Amino acid sequence: MTRTRRTIGVALLACLGWLGTAPAHAGSSTQVGNAGTITLNWEATQDKAGRPLIVGHVITYGAKSGYCIPRLLVETLDAQGQVVAQNMGFIPGYVGTFDNVYFEEPIRAPGAEYRVTIASWDKCAGGQ
Repeated sequence: MTRTRRTIGVALLACLGWLGTAPAHAGSSTQVGNAGTITLNWEATQDKAGRPLIVGHVITYGAKSGYCIPRLLVETLDAQGQVVAQNMGFIPGYVGTFDNVYFEEPIRAPGAEYRVTIASWDKCAGGQ
């Protein structure tokens, strides 16, 4: 095997290993709301300046009305899983009955792990 092939092989193996790893802090949860379900998929990452950030999607399935201004509860957990800080954020605007909406929320208190849930929302219909 030539040196070039070996280098490409090692680089390819490293890339495949990187693609197969999951983010260190990620989560998913589903809850009932407005006669349908709300699924929250998220991960902890960093913004371009290196500040900690939660990014994700709110996915809704079958509801009688939409969700106005869903409020996100971001809990910072210690290594034992105990809540050490809480922050309330929100997803601005309207989330429809069958929708997939992207969100970002800054992490105010970095920690070992995080828990992100939809704490509440205003019930609304017709996109208003």
